Amino acid sequence: MERARALVAAAGLPGYEVLQYHRSYLPNRTDLISELDPDGEPGGVSGDLLSYLRAEPELTLVAYSPLLKGAFTRADKPLSSAYDLPSAPRRLAALREVAGQSGATVNQVVLAWLLGGELPSIPLVGASSVAQLEESLAAVDLELTAEQRHRLDTTW
Repeated sequence: MERARALVAAAGLPGYEVLQYHRSYLPNRTDLISELDPDGEPGGVSGDLLSYLRAEPELTLVAYSPLLKGAFTRADKPLSSAYDLPSAPRRLAALREVAGQSGATVNQVVLAWLLGGELPSIPLVGASSVAQLEESLAAVDLELTAEQRHRLDTTW
């Protein structure tokens, strides 16, 4: 990314402003073979990328598949093995706790966490019904308290 940004700057062309990567509240394993790449998940947000975004505040992160294809709320869509990390049960419990405190859905908490974080992300969500769209849109108005955000950010 840095090389590409340098090349367009040297050519006097408009630079990159948006990066699109997979990001959700649950971190995913990048070492497992994925549908897209036999060498592992190439499109997930890593610590290196988050550090880069902190150093380059003019870049914006668009987070695709933040609701994990419905896995946060649908029993018929279980989490894939890519999210089978020791922290997952604790982080899911923290999500449910904050959702209960705020009167929001788990999906809304995930989206609000992304939108209002230290490194704000623009969630790229899909919906297969008007109700799902309305649920996602309501996350824009959900303000997590400092205590709730701290709970979500420090649960590992």
